[in-house]
Amino acid sequence: MVSLDSPGSRIDFDSSNIPESLYAIPDSVSGTQAILISSPHPVQAGGIVNCATELPLIKTKQNGLNPAVRKHRKFNFFQCVNHSRVIWDPRAKPKGLLGGHLNIRSVIPKSDQIQHLLTDSNLDFLCLSETWLHKHSPYAALIVPGYNVFRRDRIEGRGGGVMIYIKEHIRCKQIEWSCDNELECIGLNVTLSPQMYFTLIGMYRPPSTKSVFFDQFNTMLRECDFGKEVILMGDFNINYEDKCCRKTLKRITNTFDLTQLVKGPTRVTCCSKTQIDLVFSNKPERVTKSFNMVTGLSDHNLTLIARKLSRSRFNLSTVRKPDQLRIPKSELNYFEKAIKGINWNDLLSYTDVEADSQVFLSTIQTTINGFLKKIKSKPGQKSTLPWLNGEIWKLMKERDYALKIALKSKLEHDRRRFTMLRNKVMKEIRQAKANFFINIIGEAKGNSKLIWENLKKLTVKDHSNTAKRLEIMVNNNLTQDAVEIAIAFNSYFIDSVRALTQNPSTCFLGSVLVNDTQPVFIIREVSESKVNKVISSLKNSKAKDVFGMDSTFLKNYKESLIGPITKVTNTSIGLGVFPRVWKSAIITAIFKSGDPADVSNYRPISILPVVSKVVEKCVAEQLIAHLNNSPFTLHSMQFGFRAKHSTETANCFLLENVKSKMDKGGAVGAVFLDLRKAFDTVNHEILITKLSKFNFSSDALRWMKSYLEGRTQCVRVSNELSPTRSCDVGVPQGSILGPLLFSLYINDLPSVCTGSEVQMYADDTVIYVHAKSKQQAAQELTTVMVQVTKWLSDLCLHLNVKKTVCMFFTKRATDATEPDVYVSGEKLQVVSDFKYLGIILDSKLSFKKHVKKVIQITKFNLANFRFIRNCLTTEVAKLYFKSMILPHLTYCLTSWAQACCTTLKPIQSVYKQALKVLDRKPNSHHHCHILRKHELLSWENLVQYTDACLVFKILNGLAPPPLNIFVKQKTQTYGSRSTRSAMRGDCIVPLRKSTFSKSAFSVRASHLEYTAIRHT
Repeated sequence: MVSLDSPGSRIDFDSSNIPESLYAIPDSVSGTQAILISSPHPVQAGGIVNCATELPLIKTKQNGLNPAVRKHRKFNFFQCVNHSRVIWDPRAKPKGLLGGHLNIRSVIPKSDQIQHLLTDSNLDFLCLSETWLHKHSPYAALIVPGYNVFRRDRIEGRGGGVMIYIKEHIRCKQIEWSCDNELECIGLNVTLSPQMYFTLIGMYRPPSTKSVFFDQFNTMLRECDFGKEVILMGDFNINYEDKCCRKTLKRITNTFDLTQLVKGPTRVTCCSKTQIDLVFSNKPERVTKSFNMVTGLSDHNLTLIARKLSRSRFNLSTVRKPDQLRIPKSELNYFEKAIKGINWNDLLSYTDVEADSQVFLSTIQTTINGFLKKIKSKPGQKSTLPWLNGEIWKLMKERDYALKIALKSKLEHDRRRFTMLRNKVMKEIRQAKANFFINIIGEAKGNSKLIWENLKKLTVKDHSNTAKRLEIMVNNNLTQDAVEIAIAFNSYFIDSVRALTQNPSTCFLGSVLVNDTQPVFIIREVSESKVNKVISSLKNSKAKDVFGMDSTFLKNYKESLIGPITKVTNTSIGLGVFPRVWKSAIITAIFKSGDPADVSNYRPISILPVVSKVVEKCVAEQLIAHLNNSPFTLHSMQFGFRAKHSTETANCFLLENVKSKMDKGGAVGAVFLDLRKAFDTVNHEILITKLSKFNFSSDALRWMKSYLEGRTQCVRVSNELSPTRSCDVGVPQGSILGPLLFSLYINDLPSVCTGSEVQMYADDTVIYVHAKSKQQAAQELTTVMVQVTKWLSDLCLHLNVKKTVCMFFTKRATDATEPDVYVSGEKLQVVSDFKYLGIILDSKLSFKKHVKKVIQITKFNLANFRFIRNCLTTEVAKLYFKSMILPHLTYCLTSWAQACCTTLKPIQSVYKQALKVLDRKPNSHHHCHILRKHELLSWENLVQYTDACLVFKILNGLAPPPLNIFVKQKTQTYGSRSTRSAMRGDCIVPLRKSTFSKSAFSVRASHLEYTAIRHT
């Protein structure tokens, strides 16, 4: 046997039939001598023609290299993708951009492997042809974290399609071709720097394409700017090694100075070898290397190029993740013993709450710091597919190696082995993926938030971990320095609030004596069992406070910490002092919209000490009990943060009120208030005065005053903290007491709005009036807003006039010009629709836009459901259906189910689609069989069920009292006998004049039999 070596592979064949001379050439890889064969006929090794064939007989020195084969010496037809260091080893990546093309032949079934190929490799971009996508393909299956995706699907028929993945930190813009052609291609203008840019084009030419292709291809190229670099890649289905086949294509590419860069056949089968996957460039000198690799993903090879870059002009490397400080798993048992071993009785005095709280937190912090280890981030990022484990990765390597052997040997049993391994890879991926989704959905037990948190990591781009570095304008200069950015954010968040603060009005200041004849609010001490219950009820979070603790940490070690936390809490309550160390907040800036370099386009999110939340929750529960069991309660029109109240009851009451007024004729004018930095501008003196009106004891007021005053905050950016600054006003956002205190702060707003009605949900407030015409309603609203503006000013609150809007509800046709409502001389914007508490209200109460929005959200989740359905068991699929599909369809359904049948028909259609996905049935299957099989409700019965649930709550005192006026049971009797409807407990049907108003919840509810309601 004689061997022909090439870098990375070895071809063996029988040398007994070689008729010509052999020449020795030094092997560049092993250092041994390889054999070059020269023959009048092409020499084939395993069916593959070697590039070094048909060469003239050239004598070389013992250690020399035949110059005739030097050009192809380093090329290897059989290099496997999963064995290539160029792709997987960051140290072996060529300098510059690495990307290429692959004919994938259906991307959806191979989406996991494509994501693995992109996110865990060195590839900067990848063009895929024959994606076989269409407009109904699940978008969730195409998302790859860290990459932007551009696609063009085949318009008519099956197959075809092109898409390009390119890293997010590479700026690019899709080209809009002006020519009207049927080419399946995508063009991107890639900008690396003002001096570095090129055009990237991905293309697919079907074998059955019309002759007009070359005319359209030529026209498309003429639209490209060949004054700059152009890279064209794709599957042309033209064998470029055949001079006759490539004639027309080569003539066109030569016209534009395009050079073909791929070497060797790119599609090798048992009976053919063709070079149809091509890469062209008009600047071939900028391409340092090209690669042609075998992959088990397709029957086409992966073609890659390395486009050189100047690192001084463009930094290609992504932002390195900062080193993490955490406790190693091997040290967790020792850490737990250290926490349990702390003798708190020796450390805490239980007489000085400031000292005790400081000692408690510093002791915990010192213990944590003693076990923290710096974990360096690895150069290669962790796989984004948690189910793609090491066994599957090993199996993929075996599959590719089997393909390599099969292509070399052309033996049937080698081909069967490759086919077996290819199918096994797909089966193992499906099974691992199924187990993953079954676990996360099963463990969530119907918790839609927990399910979504896990699924969005896989189906939604996570911008927090992308390679984009935060860049903010500071002193008219863009900076990426984390400390400077943190200081800029902290200054803006505090100074912008101070600019709005003003001296409080004396009308709201002054002490109110405690009424001893009524229940007095006294903050009472708590027991360890109560603290244990409160800690268990905290939401799981890994956001660490200034002491390095989070709620998860507190839950894990609560058995050791309940005692000292309870004693420090009771000391705080007894002394009426909220410790200073519990008032320090870490702020995270969250981008809203607009220019990302402008600090005003970010909102602050506070991370408070987790121990302080335990104390807050204990006090909040006592305060809520006081408000519910005394005459000093929240206004009945406050629907926010109260037991038995919700956004559903708030929307239901508002729409019932508006619709009943519209039934009387005329118009209903409404103003939706928007307060500027509402929580941040609360005046402490006024708030304490307001609290005294709710019969707070002097000790409770002293504790509340201590809770509000002396707060500090700092901003964290990339693990860098800004200097701490004090906050003089406002209630802390992200706190438990904050929303409740704000509700008490604005509790008397309805008493100010005489001649109008007010409804509040925390700071979301709507003021509305009923009048004979829109003009009259506008005048009344203008008058009311004068009173509201003065009241807000006295409370040191500020109305955001630009975001405060007005809407007129009426059954009549919309006028060409709407009447104006003025606030402090400024005209409010009149809108035809507005999103209030999650529902899009429109002036006709048709809910068309809201239904459209619900369909859009549901279809997104339905696409995800369809994507993972085959991975789920029936029970887990039902959990997903009930936690991720139904909540969107039924949110405030009692309010918008009054829309007409035509508007609701698309919702019913989506509901039926979801049922068919649940049962894995085609669209032609009737949904009634699925309803019976899984014991689910039809859409009509689902609407009735939600109505019945709310009616049941109203009749049994489980809903807000204001709703009682809309649903009443019959109690009429005739003589000594009661009517049958009264005996059944049926509801009174409210009188409505118009068909429009008869669709209201109160009318629908009155037609429900009470016997059905009792069984909800």
